Amino acid sequence: MTESKASAAKSKPSSKSTKAESGMSLEVQSYIDTLIENQKIVSGAFKSARDRGVRFGDSLGKRIADNQAQALGLSKKLAANPKDYQGNIGALLESLTQSQAEAFEVFKAMVSEQRDMSDSFNSTAKSLFEGTRNSSKAALSLYRSWGVQNPMTELVKKSVASATEAAEKMAKAVA
Repeated sequence: MTESKASAAKSKPSSKSTKAESGMSLEVQSYIDTLIENQKIVSGAFKSARDRGVRFGDSLGKRIADNQAQALGLSKKLAANPKDYQGNIGALLESLTQSQAEAFEVFKAMVSEQRDMSDSFNSTAKSLFEGTRNSSKAALSLYRSWGVQNPMTELVKKSVASATEAAEKMAKAVA
């Protein structure tokens, strides 16, 4: 047997320990995978909220800038013909009507964003609930596998049984 084959044979774990490690690794990996999925859900929710906020902020900023430009245009028009009362009143009424329509459009955008935010929240909450349930199942499976494979399990069980028995004897003796 060559030296490299001998060292490979020495470093190769027994089939029993390989099986235990792969079983343990599978349960650990399953638990970690569920935590990663939950983290992706939360990260996606934050990204979605940020995108919504940017979209709404950009829309609102554009509307403010457009309204300022319209107000300046109205001021320029009124200043150009200060004695054209009928024309100036007509321009002022038209501007007020446009302003009311714009306020209504901003309100509609706010309601739409609120609805989208509520839908996103509900979807995220449902996904996180499912993810938490999956993580709990994976954690329980991991706990059980560690309990079964842990050599200290029997020692702890015997210690608890002995302590329980001693407590019961003491309770009977005191009673």
